[in-house]
Amino acid sequence: MRPDETDVTVKLLSESFVESMMLPDWYLPLISYLVKQYLMERRAAIPHAVTLLGFVKWKDGGSGGGELAGTVEICFHKRGANDSPPTPTAPKDSPYICNMTVNKPLRRRGVGWNLLKASEELISQMSFVREVYLHCRMVDSAPFNMYMRAGYNVVKTDGILVLLLLQSRKHLMLKKLPLPTNNVELDMPGSDPEHVQVGA
Repeated sequence: MRPDETDVTVKLLSESFVESMMLPDWYLPLISYLVKQYLMERRAAIPHAVTLLGFVKWKDGGSGGGELAGTVEICFHKRGANDSPPTPTAPKDSPYICNMTVNKPLRRRGVGWNLLKASEELISQMSFVREVYLHCRMVDSAPFNMYMRAGYNVVKTDGILVLLLLQSRKHLMLKKLPLPTNNVELDMPGSDPEHVQVGA
């Protein structure tokens, strides 16, 4: 994520958080402010953590770099780890994928899959550790199924007591990556977009 892409990323993440937490829309300015502060703090963690953005370019042309399709954050090891990680806690020495979200009109079109695969490829190039962790809320069946298809397995699940903290229960998931390859293949199911670009 380049500095000039911060505002559009804040908008996408904030809308996603408001939706996932089932908050009224009037929370959006507050969530946007908090997300912007978080992203500015996370920029200091580069190169130990990065935020990838996925853009879609439509067949009808259009100008510029395309429409923001989704985003994902990657922490490569403990120096890039978030100070207050969600539970159950992933090992801080292992790569961790978090805060993946896809623009609502582009969901179920392969954007999340491409962000996940790009994240794994970057981790393969940047880390010697092959065990990659992520969290998935128990109520999110579509992302959960995608992670399972991608080779992630549940290693731990939040206890029911997290509900007392007004949090959703989450699975901690793990995948052991294969040895690194030199290329990443990104494909987008469906006929509308021409291709997806994913970059840091």
